[in-house]
Amino acid sequence: MYIARVPNRKSRPAILLGESYREGGKVCTRTIANLTNWAPERIVAMERLVSVAVKTRR
Repeated sequence: MYIARVPNRKSRPAILLGESYREGGKVCTRTIANLTNWAPERIVAMERLVSVAVKTRR
């Protein structure tokens, strides 16, 4: 899992919670949730949570 910031032309960037997986040998990505409308504090907390989850998974 990861959080991606996708730039938009004249509006603020989209903040997406995503996941990578393999399908038939190819790497695919899936958007799980759009976090754009979340408060900045909640986004920071989610980033910490995702980074801890990735570290403990390895």
